[in-house]
Amino acid sequence: CLAIAGVTWCSSLVPVNLPEMVRQADRIVVVTAVSEPTGRHERGIPATVTTFKVSQVLKGAHLARLEVKQFGVTEVQPDGLAAWIDGMPRYQAGSEYLLFLKPDSVFGFTMPVGAFQGTFDVKPAGPGKKAIVNSIGNANLLRGLETEDLARLGLTPESFPFVSRGRGPMHLDEMTRMVERHSAGQGVSR
Repeated sequence: CLAIAGVTWCSSLVPVNLPEMVRQADRIVVVTAVSEPTGRHERGIPATVTTFKVSQVLKGAHLARLEVKQFGVTEVQPDGLAAWIDGMPRYQAGSEYLLFLKPDSVFGFTMPVGAFQGTFDVKPAGPGKKAIVNSIGNANLLRGLETEDLARLGLTPESFPFVSRGRGPMHLDEMTRMVERHSAGQGVSR
């Protein structure tokens, strides 16, 4: 049943913009992947549990460590189990990420908002700077937002250079300020 739901979910993935991502996220965190064991959940459901060291919290409870349990396994299991949902992110130990995470399900499973859209790789971008980009080049972050919406959010090209480009890498501190502006109640209703 879960495999069928996963296939349906994948074929109906809807693009989400930044205000939608902030609204849907239960937690927004900058993390470093520590480990990613894969196998079966205690109920026998295929699961991968990634442990992260948290370096920054933009939304949600402040934690030092975070475990994210996703449906599926990242490698074939000894019993032949091989289940993964296309579009679900995989994490590499030692790599840094910005995650917009949905609330946990009753069984403790979660996923990033918009799957791969809510998972950003964090990379060095010069002295003291870090850049973020998701697997679609940040293409949907401003999707559907009119000039008035951007102004209401306080997102001007002068303050937020990403606004003039609308896609491609952006600085982590720029995203942090954009999330803070939206979380402060200056969001739009789209």
